[in-house]
Amino acid sequence: MFFIDQLEIEKRIRVMRREFEKFGISDELRGYSWDSPPVEPINNKTLSVSDFIRICPTMRDLYLKYVEKLRLKPNVFMLSGLAYHEVISKTIFEIKKILYQESIDGAKLIELMLSNLEIPVNVCKKLDIDAENCIKLYKFLVIQTAAQIDRVLSKFPFASVESVISKALPPIVERQIDGSLVGLSSNLSVDIFTPYNVIADLKSGEEREQNFLTLAGYALALEADESTDVNFGFIIYLRFGKFVQFKIKHSLISDELRRQFLELRDEALDLIESEKDPGKAESCPKYCGFYGVCNETDS
Repeated sequence: MFFIDQLEIEKRIRVMRREFEKFGISDELRGYSWDSPPVEPINNKTLSVSDFIRICPTMRDLYLKYVEKLRLKPNVFMLSGLAYHEVISKTIFEIKKILYQESIDGAKLIELMLSNLEIPVNVCKKLDIDAENCIKLYKFLVIQTAAQIDRVLSKFPFASVESVISKALPPIVERQIDGSLVGLSSNLSVDIFTPYNVIADLKSGEEREQNFLTLAGYALALEADESTDVNFGFIIYLRFGKFVQFKIKHSLISDELRRQFLELRDEALDLIESEKDPGKAESCPKYCGFYGVCNETDS
């Protein structure tokens, strides 16, 4: 649930459509083929999609999490990402609530919302992180929505509340899905660009090719849960500087991407079932939530 240029999205979908028409996607690699290899899980263990943004080269993070049952110690990057998601969700919810209660223009919305910064402040207080970026994000969302509301009302002065909300707010909805049929969590939360059933995943960390694996995981889960085709995905990077920016990367959720995800899933599921410690990686990133566990003697 975040603001992205719809014309830019439309252009990127056209590009991905051409790729899809050229290469297609095999039915055997769709999530609704969950009862036959290679989509069928190799055991009854389940994983989170976030587990596939591999930080540890040996997968020891998964061993510690699922076999040793150690709790991940969230670092500032993880906490910031959680905060941004929560600020977006709560802000959009609050805007909708106000719009349903009274008919207002953009200026009035800004007056009501920016006179109270409880949403970003409380979210960051709960997670014990600095609120500066969350406040920037909150203000950005409010101002963008206000501008969209005025744009809609100038064109459709007698539009209903439902119509204003549908046109002024981002066409991205959060949906809960069951990914257990493909070896993932039974309680996944995924953002979907509704007009085209496109998976959208918000990231605030560094750009990595491996982030696209999350799109494949969500697509497989959604296909399994709802028996529908999911062909396209966006990674949307949130950046803070002088301005709040959303940088969009797109990908056809291709056979190759699906195979990469499924191979990694099976490797992870096999590691967890074996209960064998793969050992500490030679290169151990300090931002890993288990860095302190693997480097106790170094601290």
